[in-house]
Amino acid sequence: MSGRIRVVGMLGCLAFASAASPLLAAEVTAPSEQDINRGLRPAPKGLGAHQGAPIFGTVPGATENPNVHNATLPSDGTSPSSGKPKRPASGATTSPAQASPEPRPAFTFNTIQFTFGSAELTPESSETLRNLGNALNHGLADQKAFVIEGHTDRTGTRAYNDELSKRRADAVKDYLVNQMGVSADRLQSLGKGFSEPADPRHPYAAENRRVRVVNPGS
Repeated sequence: MSGRIRVVGMLGCLAFASAASPLLAAEVTAPSEQDINRGLRPAPKGLGAHQGAPIFGTVPGATENPNVHNATLPSDGTSPSSGKPKRPASGATTSPAQASPEPRPAFTFNTIQFTFGSAELTPESSETLRNLGNALNHGLADQKAFVIEGHTDRTGTRAYNDELSKRRADAVKDYLVNQMGVSADRLQSLGKGFSEPADPRHPYAAENRRVRVVNPGS
């Protein structure tokens, strides 16, 4: 009887593992070369961030007020509600470029990982790094430069994390240059430490430990 119970228990565990494995695999799936191409390519000129292709790792600007979006301004320039001339707010600018600057394309890589307390890349990072290198060499070959940012969580001192994040960004750059043939002149490495957490409310969270690549444009 006890042997039958053990067999049933083992089958149950195997069934649970089989059902859970697709979810676990999805959590560690490396971004594809095509994903990286889309994330790091600037939107076509004249299109806002909400009109062009999705941009990963950026925060779009404020949208228009939906309550006045469709309001029609009379031909004499007066306000529809008061009949008085509509005047710009003090200090306001009317320059479209200043009012809605284009966000810089960026991509956050949580699948580029390092051994604890070091800048040594883990073997699991290789697929992501290869896809990133291929994207830079092919789909993004026309883009002049990229900034590789290293980010840490809040553990340790500021000086320690600044130095560690810089070495990790350097390690990613070295891989892309030496293993993937990306021109070193196109890559800049930068250590951010814990100054820009992905989750400010939880400074020790794992998502704060990441590599971010930014396309600053020309």
